[in-house]
Amino acid sequence: MTRKLYTKPDVNTVSSLLTNIKSIGANSLLVTMFALFTMIASTMPARAELIDLSESEPVTQVPTNNVSWVKMPRFRIEPHCINTMSNGTKLNILLDVSVDKQGKITDVKIKKSSGSSCLDRSAIQQVKYGQMKPFMTKGKAVRARFSLPIRYVVP
Repeated sequence: MTRKLYTKPDVNTVSSLLTNIKSIGANSLLVTMFALFTMIASTMPARAELIDLSESEPVTQVPTNNVSWVKMPRFRIEPHCINTMSNGTKLNILLDVSVDKQGKITDVKIKKSSGSSCLDRSAIQQVKYGQMKPFMTKGKAVRARFSLPIRYVVP
């Protein structure tokens, strides 16, 4: 009886074996790098710095009669907001307006609604198109806030 000492393997078997070995090697390398990174990160002390994001300068409450416009908004009733209102109806809205040191309007909020959400949104948008003169305190421009009453009369 003769015995073969060497058998030539199939080419497809060899290539699939090499592909599997390569993928196992890549995965092992990734796992090893992740473990190394984790060990290094856990041994280094964390460095953090607290940053105060709040504005250090207070906002000055300004009376409405001290308000001075560079560019006055056009307060008008949008036609789509008055479809259900009768002529002569008076609607009042009170807005809270915030202004930065340069006179730019930064925020507008409703203090007292007119009762019409459409009209309230329209009034806020109209005020945002305005530009204020900077508010001055002791010769220095300051951030300010004021109440702005608006009265609309339905034509």
